[in-house]
Amino acid sequence: MKNFCLIFLTVFFFSCKQQSSEIPDHFRHVDQVIWVVENMNNTVAHWKDLGFNQVLDLDTVDATLITSRKEVKLKMARANLGGSNITWIEPLEGESVFSEFRTSYGDGAMSLVHRMDSKKALQQELKRLSKIGLDIREEIEILTGKGELYYILMDSRDEGKYYLGYTYGDKGLEMIQELSSANLHNMKINQYAFAIHDAEPVSEYWHKIGQPEFQISYPELGNTHYYGEIVDHELIQGWQRQFDISYEWCIPVRTPIVYEDHIRKHGEGIHHLAFTVEDMDKVLEDYKSKGYTVSMGGTWGEEGKPGSGRYEYIDLENTGGLTMELLWNYKE
Repeated sequence: MKNFCLIFLTVFFFSCKQQSSEIPDHFRHVDQVIWVVENMNNTVAHWKDLGFNQVLDLDTVDATLITSRKEVKLKMARANLGGSNITWIEPLEGESVFSEFRTSYGDGAMSLVHRMDSKKALQQELKRLSKIGLDIREEIEILTGKGELYYILMDSRDEGKYYLGYTYGDKGLEMIQELSSANLHNMKINQYAFAIHDAEPVSEYWHKIGQPEFQISYPELGNTHYYGEIVDHELIQGWQRQFDISYEWCIPVRTPIVYEDHIRKHGEGIHHLAFTVEDMDKVLEDYKSKGYTVSMGGTWGEEGKPGSGRYEYIDLENTGGLTMELLWNYKE
């Protein structure tokens, strides 16, 4: 039995290591989040009010949509939100993938973008994706006063719930490096999170693309509340933890719960950015004093014991359509 267990553990460890090593390296890091908003000034002002001042205003820019053969105007800004690089886009003139997203889903994050080392590496990746049936939704060149930006968005929104995005080389890299992760409450990005109804088809889709399948968990939560009322909400979580920042796929089970609210208003897709905080009560006191509302929250684990913690969501529906989650973990 002892030898059998040793063999089993060896095989299990090898298979997990093999699965992890098969993930293309570029998927391990999100270079930036493309986030579409109706009112750039409002979105930037609110995030600054929340303590995130690392913002670069690119003003009005000209964009060439190579796939659609169109020229459009956009308003843009870039930000660093606790280590998450954000590209905010407000569509101005002309129909584009950005304006279409806003019309269909409202304000919100539409793409997670990965950076390839070179144009050749990007072309090889596009060839790989083409072989498995994933086509280009739009190829985009954007001229800004700070340099040229380049993106390819793949046609993954329907099945994958967001547009898989790419850039390459040093396109826009200096703009990212110009902004630090510093913020008022020393918050750090911890998760990119999504709201969906059914984990299995989405997991299968991304596994086909080259990402790990979801690891499913059924969290036991305590002290659950929703807009100030005690509730008994419930969810299933699908995890992709093999990246430098984990992906959390949230599947609502029992309402009221903010994931179902998001799906009803915006459809399935990117729901929130989660940040670790050093002092939950201090952050909540600051945000409440500025007029922000806690939409949902609760605890996990045995209070005061290792492995326990607390989560609180800040309603930012009118601040760009993407929710903020605050996470605090017990430390001995």
